[in-house]
Amino acid sequence: MKSLREKLRKIEKEIAIFDFKKGSSNNNEQPYDVRETTSYLPEEPVGRDEEKQEIINLLSANTISDELVIVAIYGLGGMGKSTLAQLVYNDAQFKKYDYRIWVYVSQDFNLNKIGSSIISQLPTKGQQNMGTQQVMKQNLDILLHDKTVLVVLDDLWEENMTELGKLRMMLHVKGSMVDVIVTTRKKEIAMEVSTGKPYNLQSLEDDKCWEIIKRSSKFELKSNQEKMEQVGLNIAKKCGGVALAAQAVGFMLRAIDDLSGWTDINNSDIWNGSSEASDVLPSLKLSYERMPPQLRICFSYCAIFPKGHNIIEDDLIQQWNALDFIEQSKGKECINKLLGMSFLQVSKLPSVCNEIILL
Repeated sequence: MKSLREKLRKIEKEIAIFDFKKGSSNNNEQPYDVRETTSYLPEEPVGRDEEKQEIINLLSANTISDELVIVAIYGLGGMGKSTLAQLVYNDAQFKKYDYRIWVYVSQDFNLNKIGSSIISQLPTKGQQNMGTQQVMKQNLDILLHDKTVLVVLDDLWEENMTELGKLRMMLHVKGSMVDVIVTTRKKEIAMEVSTGKPYNLQSLEDDKCWEIIKRSSKFELKSNQEKMEQVGLNIAKKCGGVALAAQAVGFMLRAIDDLSGWTDINNSDIWNGSSEASDVLPSLKLSYERMPPQLRICFSYCAIFPKGHNIIEDDLIQQWNALDFIEQSKGKECINKLLGMSFLQVSKLPSVCNEIILL
């Protein structure tokens, strides 16, 4: 580790000497958020069928043109708010709508950006130069007139009441039926933006967390399943009903084939820590602590990149190899493990060479 720290300090000095800029080498590439979501479901989620129907029922109450219905879903991070919104978005009922629109909002709240994203997803584009909210609103009123529209605004953080009021005004289109789903971590935001009572997404049942763990760990390939299942159920209870936690710990258990290894995970002291102070789930801490030393060094190296940085997969592997962290042939395996643990994520930006990994 001492040698590693010396190498990293040397790299840091060289960055300062040569005045390298943080970020991608592609000047045309826009800043990108590692947490960005899309409307696409990679696989069928576990345990949210009832919640999906409840959201659909709330939206279905809107049967009148000129009426804007906003259903805000709130809950802890990793609970599955975006997944629930994806389920509703892809339901057959809403595929009959004239337009379905998905907007990832993030902490960088910008009304013009939201409006532009909505317009960019419509088959008939409006005016291209929309520098003001006045022009933006005029375009939306024209393009969405007499239409049925579903809009998902995912990951809303804005708390300013005035800005949220402007958002509601922008989404209200006379002569149209606009249904909106908003996801947010904060109850206060949900209450402010909703047109009715906001929806508090509850934690998953323990058996649902166990289903996620079984899927992520490829439990069907394990031997001694009967005894492992008892330990696995105990681990599932410690995930706190958080889908992301169950997924992360399940992937970690994929590489552990013996009962004693599962028992060690179940008995780990990390489960007794609180995630509130550090904003890190115990399951993710545990995944990090249980990483093989070689993989942990590779992941720790990624800390030199700024948040949301994009890097070509092969470039990252070559850097690991140049620093003697791994052999070149092991690079893809390390990438896949970090992806499975949710420590890295595949970029949604178009890839020019190989797959772009998001840090």
